[in-house]
Amino acid sequence: MVGGFTKAVSSFAYRNFFKKESTYFTTVVVSGIAFAMTFNVVVDKYWDSKTAGTKWEDIKHRYASS
Repeated sequence: MVGGFTKAVSSFAYRNFFKKESTYFTTVVVSGIAFAMTFNVVVDKYWDSKTAGTKWEDIKHRYASS
């Protein structure tokens, strides 16, 4: 039953993450940091794949002598 499952999950989340203000604050901060790190990795991988072959690392050997 979906209703029972939803109530159980929301009850669990409330009891463990949102009932006390300190735990709520920690949950929000940790979730924000995790989201920012994940978003950064995903966007960097996307950007690197879209601009492959045009970045300095890719064409340095043509212009710079080592």
